[in-house]
Amino acid sequence: MGRPRAFDTGQAITAAAALFAAHGYEGTSVDDLVTATGVHRGSLYKVFGSKRSLHLTVLRDHLDHEIRPVTDAIAGLTDPAQSLAAAIASYDGGPAAGLLLLAAAERAPHDPEVAALVAEGVTALEDALRPSHGDAAPQSASTVLGTRLRMRAQPHRSKEN
Repeated sequence: MGRPRAFDTGQAITAAAALFAAHGYEGTSVDDLVTATGVHRGSLYKVFGSKRSLHLTVLRDHLDHEIRPVTDAIAGLTDPAQSLAAAIASYDGGPAAGLLLLAAAERAPHDPEVAALVAEGVTALEDALRPSHGDAAPQSASTVLGTRLRMRAQPHRSKEN
């Protein structure tokens, strides 16, 4: 019988999500993941298999625990302005804000599994906006995602400004 795992997988996924969200897949090294998660390299590979596999796990977790709860809440709103405002204010706004957008821009064009997870996230947003926006839901989802992208691209301002 092997040694019991000495780390919390959920905490490692959360730490990796924050790192991938801040620096992207390419900008995050395995050494960065080891440091951020506190998990030894060998254990990281044993549990997740590879950096790519960890990234896929992080994206799946992000969809299940951040995007789905938000889209479920948005789907209950029937007023178009209210649902759009709620989506812009909260969609992908958790601790891994921007993770889906980074995956869409950086990895989806080259990785079919990432592309499928990104498509799942975008479809969830479109479906959530459908009750309030009908056939315009895809365009409204694009507005939400474009707004999130613009917000991410703005320079961070210090509290002194």
